[in-house]
Amino acid sequence: MNQWFYKTDKTFLARLPHDGDLLLSIKDVFKENAVQMGFFVAIGAVKTAHVAFYDQGAKTYTDLIIDEPAEILSCTGNVSWVDGDISIHAHITLGLKDGTAKGGHLLEGTVIFASELFGIALDGQRLERRFDDVTGLKLWSS
Repeated sequence: MNQWFYKTDKTFLARLPHDGDLLLSIKDVFKENAVQMGFFVAIGAVKTAHVAFYDQGAKTYTDLIIDEPAEILSCTGNVSWVDGDISIHAHITLGLKDGTAKGGHLLEGTVIFASELFGIALDGQRLERRFDDVTGLKLWSS
């Protein structure tokens, strides 16, 4: 098991833009505030969503488009580095009007109706994601 420890001296709130892309808007907030490592939670609603499920056997993602308005029941994630740039890794659970929920790995193409972000900046060693042969994913590596 790998472990990393950080200081958390800076937290922030942001209102994300109506009609913005949820994933890219989260990334913009962290970049604009020069935060290279972090954790976040977002709430609100989306007009449409683009999520994915990772098939562990095939080591591929299956995309799912949710083409209807939905409430963000939970959206959590972290900020680290991939290929020389900050990367947002987030999962989202969405509530639909019939009371059901869908979710998965947040992808570009999720359109914001209204969203508020709570971010925590982490001060310490910069983590890079690198390809892991066992899982087929880019995972943290020191």
